[in-house]
Amino acid sequence: MVRNMRDLGGIQTADGAVIPSGKLVRSAFLGNAEAEDLAGISQIIDLRTPEETREKPDKTYGIAYVHQPVFEERVNGISKEERNRWVGAPNMDQIYAKITEHHSDSFRRTLLTIMDHDFSTGAVLWHCTEGKDRCGMITALVLEILGVSRDVIMEDYMKTNLVSLEKACRIREKVRAERGDEAAENIYKATIADPSYLEASWEAMGDNYIRGCLGIDEDRIRAFRQTIFQ
Repeated sequence: MVRNMRDLGGIQTADGAVIPSGKLVRSAFLGNAEAEDLAGISQIIDLRTPEETREKPDKTYGIAYVHQPVFEERVNGISKEERNRWVGAPNMDQIYAKITEHHSDSFRRTLLTIMDHDFSTGAVLWHCTEGKDRCGMITALVLEILGVSRDVIMEDYMKTNLVSLEKACRIREKVRAERGDEAAENIYKATIADPSYLEASWEAMGDNYIRGCLGIDEDRIRAFRQTIFQ
């Protein structure tokens, strides 16, 4: 079973178009995937660090796989390497903003891989470890490119808590027993989705991130929308 896996089909754009099912899928890592979980998927994009992929490799069942890490080394509060997994008290707002500012090349590369996918062969799936942060940021950009409003993008982002809150609470209690209340609450905040995290990323983007900073031009955006909505 794949945690936090959902097809973006059914999401409505600001002008009333509806994203079809079977084209765009987001998820957590695929180490526990069964073949039937990935039915209809023809490409997998792994956003995790090299260390994360070594520790918990995906099961791909022969599906085309590309490793496109958002960043190469661990980032406290985001990546989930086993060594020093919970160190310090990450400020998730600041982390989201820094990733947006300093890893735009990675975002561009992954977005173009998604946009250039041959959807006649099946859906494209992208994931990180929990399907929350790196996956959530890429998903937000994909949806914005497709013309989805930020209110609706936020609704999708927050759906992660439907599957992550129980795990977050377990981790909080474990950390509380080992390290106390403050550490437990900091870890809990890093484990859940919170609107302020994605809002911090949007603040860092400014007014022209996709077309300006990422250099994804109007022709490419138009072609992608035609491919998805045809």
